[in-house]
Amino acid sequence: MKTFIKNASRILFAYTIAAAVFTFFVIAPLNMANNTTLWLLAYSFVMFLFMFFIVSRTALSVGKSERYDPDAHPFFAKGFIYGLIAMVPYLILGLVHYLIYDNSLELGLRIFHYLFRCALGPMYFIINTLKYKWYAFAVAYSVVPIISGIWYFMGLKGIDKPELKRKLKEDEDFLK
Repeated sequence: MKTFIKNASRILFAYTIAAAVFTFFVIAPLNMANNTTLWLLAYSFVMFLFMFFIVSRTALSVGKSERYDPDAHPFFAKGFIYGLIAMVPYLILGLVHYLIYDNSLELGLRIFHYLFRCALGPMYFIINTLKYKWYAFAVAYSVVPIISGIWYFMGLKGIDKPELKRKLKEDEDFLK
């Protein structure tokens, strides 16, 4: 159980780093003179790629480390569970935001609202594309478990990255 929580917290930390980087540098796209929304969407997509890289590498290393650990009891869905547990604090933040945010001008609620928005910052382009519906947030919250599940499974199977070299070699042989 201790190892389980430790590995889930590694994925939580990876996503938190991406959200913190998003928050730290978000002032640049917000200060663009025109098309602030477009710049914010582009910035969010770039941060999503950054988050994807960090979470996928973390989940891959967790999968590789559990591959040879007999006490870990690895199975294919464990990465998805790690991702779900990693997103629980953000899900709680979202639920509390949904319950108490009433668009008032109180400073505490405004700060909490901005904290919520920055926490889902790397997923903003998904939420905006899906027009802020309930399923947009469901998709945004499910991205990290899906990424961690797929890359954890790849780590369990010993796959470092998708194999493209063989296909390119076959194409080169065909062209000769």
